[in-house]
This record gives sequence, structure tokens and C-alpha cells, in this order.
Amino acid sequence: MAALYEPDYESLETRLGSINNDAGLPNSVSQTVENFAELPEGTRFVLDSDTFAVAVSDGVVTSRLDSQTGVIRHTFGGAGTISYNPGEVTRSYIDRVTVRVVYPDSSIDIVTPHSVVEVSDSFYYSVQSIDSQRVRNGQSIKVPMTVIAGDGAIGGVPQGAKVVRDRYGSVEDAELMGATIVIDEKTGELTFTAPEDRTGQMWFAAELIYPDGTYSEVHYLFEVTDKSVQDDSVPFFGSSLSS
Repeated sequence: MAALYEPDYESLETRLGSINNDAGLPNSVSQTVENFAELPEGTRFVLDSDTFAVAVSDGVVTSRLDSQTGVIRHTFGGAGTISYNPGEVTRSYIDRVTVRVVYPDSSIDIVTPHSVVEVSDSFYYSVQSIDSQRVRNGQSIKVPMTVIAGDGAIGGVPQGAKVVRDRYGSVEDAELMGATIVIDEKTGELTFTAPEDRTGQMWFAAELIYPDGTYSEVHYLFEVTDKSVQDDSVPFFGSSLSS
């Protein structure tokens, strides 16, 4: 029968994100056999591998094959909790599933559907942790932003991305307490000027919005003091803003 049929999968190019992403990226997508109706009844589909697994997974993307219909379902985080190290992230999964099509007479076709499955920018990139800063009343300080790509490259804000104030108004809250905050949209560099008449901790966040519409929150913590920043007698944690 293998000589009589030629299973044909649809080509697939997609980007996957977490379930609740604001960019509207899908969490899961299916790849089907376009001419499935032409194949004989009783045709089965299995992974062409040396194992009995029904799915290919690295803990980030899982590709599962339906043995009855041949449908391949690619899911972001489909294996459960995602565990990864920043700088060690796969960006694109290309032609990752090879299917063994078994006909009722036990003859076989082997097909590798063309697929390009990418992960969202917010997963591929990670913002390097920003240390807390101590700032004297009225003093200005610049805080750069460093971004680590999935291949480990360390650089600035990715091309096509921008950095803005977070949507929950935390920057505005800090400004109501006397701080002045300026964010360079292209580089992510933040300039913080401490209030003249308040001391204590100030927390706020910005958002790095990637080209695909997903985003990462970037958190900042400043300790505003009326003493020299070299004076270690001022504890960093524990105080609250006071007027």
C-alpha cells in the first residue's frame, strides 16, 4: 500500500507563548495530514524513533502525535512545569517530528513534516537582575539594562523592542513621593533622581516589550537616604518612606 499513497502534512510556521500572554500568541497548535481522507481505513501513525514514546519533549515544547489521525500537536510547556537556564534556551524547533505511517498491510511510509516552532520573545530573552541601589536625597543615578539572549549573548534591548513604564502605575506612585524617573525607551537606561525630602525604600517597575508583543517586567528598588551613600550605618532594608 505504501506505493499507492503519499501522506502529505501541512507546513507549519508559528510562535508559541504561555497561556496568558497579552500578545495573543497561541499556547498550542496542531499540524494535520492534508490528505488524511484519502488514506485507507486502519492506517496508524507512530513516531519514527527507537523508543515507545508518543511525544517529543525537552520540557519547553512538547510535540505529541495522535496515532489514529496523524495530527501533531505542538504545545509550549506541554510537559508540565518549564525549567530552563537563561542563556540556554532553544529558539526554533525545526522539522522535529518524523512520523512512521503504517498501512493496514504493514507497509510503511516515513514522513518528516516541515515545521518551524518558535518560542516567544519573553521566554527567549531574560533581563539581567538589577541590583538594589542606595541614593542620597536629590542625587541622580543611571541604571543600564542588560538583556541575555537564549544563545547566551549578552547585550542591550533587542532590536525592535522598547522599554516603557509598567501598566500598573508603579512609576507614577514613586513620582508622587517626589522621585523623578526617566526611561530611555530604546536602550532601557533608567535615570532615577531621589526626592529632596523623603527617605526610605522606593519600588517600581518598567516593562520591556518585545517585537512579538510579549513582555517582561523589570523591577527596581532604591533606598533613599539623607546620609552619604558610603555610610554603612544606614540599613538597606526595613525602613518605609517617610516625609
